[in-house]
Amino acid sequence: MMANNHPNILFIMTDEHAAGVTGFAGDPYVNTSNLDKLASRSVQFDTATCPSPLCTTSRMCMLTGKEVHHCAAWSNHWVIFPEHTTWPGHFAEHGYTTCLVGKMHFGGKNQMQGFQYRPYGDLRHGLGHQPDPISMFPGYACARSAGPTEIPESLLQDVVVTRETLSFLREHHDARPQNPWFVCASYSRPHPPFTAPGRYIRRYRDKIPPADISAVRAGTMEPYAVSYMDHFTDLTPEESLRGREGYYACVDFVDDCIGELLDGLENDGLLENTIIIYTSDHGEMLGQHGLWGKAVYYDPAVAVPLLMTGPGIKPGHTQVTHPVSLMDLFPTTAALAGLPVPEGLDGVDVSPVLAEPDTTASPRDYAPCSYYKYGGLVHLGKNPNREDQPHEAWRSVRDERYKYVDIEGGAALLFDLQEDPNEQVNLAEHIHHKIRCQAMRTALQQDFSWAAAHVQLAEDRARLPSFKSGLTPSTPNQYRLPDGRTFDAEGDLYGARWLSLPEDTSGGIIPQQFG
Repeated sequence: MMANNHPNILFIMTDEHAAGVTGFAGDPYVNTSNLDKLASRSVQFDTATCPSPLCTTSRMCMLTGKEVHHCAAWSNHWVIFPEHTTWPGHFAEHGYTTCLVGKMHFGGKNQMQGFQYRPYGDLRHGLGHQPDPISMFPGYACARSAGPTEIPESLLQDVVVTRETLSFLREHHDARPQNPWFVCASYSRPHPPFTAPGRYIRRYRDKIPPADISAVRAGTMEPYAVSYMDHFTDLTPEESLRGREGYYACVDFVDDCIGELLDGLENDGLLENTIIIYTSDHGEMLGQHGLWGKAVYYDPAVAVPLLMTGPGIKPGHTQVTHPVSLMDLFPTTAALAGLPVPEGLDGVDVSPVLAEPDTTASPRDYAPCSYYKYGGLVHLGKNPNREDQPHEAWRSVRDERYKYVDIEGGAALLFDLQEDPNEQVNLAEHIHHKIRCQAMRTALQQDFSWAAAHVQLAEDRARLPSFKSGLTPSTPNQYRLPDGRTFDAEGDLYGARWLSLPEDTSGGIIPQQFG
């Protein structure tokens, strides 16, 4: 058995947390006091990028340390094929106890992917989000869902993730104190629905300004972004404001959940010799450019918060502007833990930067990101054999200041994120940026071509059916008992048999407003 002279890993992850909506990033409205406290003793990466702005794709890339086209992370409901070594699997092979609490969007038969324990989460490959408001079951209508939750606070996913993570680590410490651990606490918020306990909603009511980039500027936007915007043209200004308020409330609420987790572990002495990481799988447009959600190349969707602290990392607060990707977490933590770094990863080891952030050069020139709209055909009920259309995929690379975007079959875009943080001015055709564009285009095309991506996608589509579970997605969350049995965590909530009903009702779910 491995002696616990290797650092523990506490990986805290949220869903859809835009990098800019934090106190430590300078947002003047949001309360993220617990994350701000963590940031005060962390290396803060100011230009961290997700590998792809979609839940499953980003998580697959992060867990394998590989880009979309190298790990078949084409869209949601794809699976990690068995030839890929996963981040938790690598740690488990080297003596760590590994555990996932919360959502991860694993598709297919393998719902563990290197995690030895999974007490709570989306174990039947559903969407992984509680339908809320219950009266809108089973949907989550983005901005239109914003408001007080209809679910009792004690049953909210994020509360359960905190509770179950604390329970697991306390039990692990009692049973196997000598064994190092890798634990991922994966929260659902601030992903839609933008609902939170009422006190958080009221905290931001009429306090959050509208998005500072309006959809009326769509005439200057590239066609892919315009096509994506078409999904949100019917939102009223009032709905958009309520959506932004709900999002801020969700960020505040999950920050409190994370604070409770960290305080509980620290009070129990369970954070000694522990590397703590905080990030999110992707961002949220939140009305910028008239857009909501993700799947676009703008920074609100692709930039993510990233904090790291612990053994091997410079103490105190240091901000780093080197480009970094979520794919880098796998090789970096392996190096920090004294484990071998697997070969063949697209992620790079940034541990030297963590140790000496003020003097160490960036290990990578650019951080890549990509999205393939047609990769979702496999689970959208559309013809997967139809000809994939241009303007439905893009790939980008970014450094400390510039972002270059290649739209398949479409435009090339270059944004100066320092002078033009809202990404409104395309410099790709500007004579003064010709050399920069060529260098970034060369980096983007290294070991990649659109033609090769289509060939790989076709091969992966042919393989996928044999790895699907055959199970019908069930409730959003399930409990997995120590003996391996799994049951629906929310069966009582959504399939309740009422003992009594008000006289003026005929049965069914009665929406409540909690908080």
